[in-house]
Amino acid sequence: MIDRDRLIGAWKLVSAIEVYSDGERRPQFGPDAAGYLSYSPNGIVTAVLGSTNRPGNEVTEPQSSTDADLAGMARQFIAYAGPFTIVDNTDTVIHHLEVSMFTGWQGTGQARTVRIDGDTLRIAASPRTAPDGRPFHTELSWTRT
Repeated sequence: MIDRDRLIGAWKLVSAIEVYSDGERRPQFGPDAAGYLSYSPNGIVTAVLGSTNRPGNEVTEPQSSTDADLAGMARQFIAYAGPFTIVDNTDTVIHHLEVSMFTGWQGTGQARTVRIDGDTLRIAASPRTAPDGRPFHTELSWTRT
C-alpha cells in the first residue's frame, strides 16, 4: 500500500530498464539516462526523463529547429504532467496525463506499480508492446532529491 506522504516530493532517475516477456533486459534510454519525477502535495505529477546523448544541434530556440531535428531529440525522451491518484489499499498510482510530449498519452491514465524503500522509489510502468511484437514493461528506479 502506498504511503502518500512518502511519495510526495522530488525524485531523480537512477535507472530505466525495459523488461521483456522473454527475459531480455535493456536500458530504455541507453547507458546515460537522466530525469526527474515530482509528486506535488496538491496532487500533480510531473515527469521528465530520457537519454542525455540524444542528437543535438546548435539552435538555441525550439522554433528554429527543423522537424527532423525535433524528431531526433524527442526519440529517447519522455515528458508529461497531470493529476495523480492513488488507488486505495493498493500499490498502484495512476498518472492522469493532461499534457504529454507523446500526444497519444494525453487524456489517458497511466498505471504505475510503486514501492518505496527508504529514499528509493521503484516503479513498474504499464505493460506495452515493442515494435517487434514482444510485450514488455519498464522498471524505473529513483532516489529522493
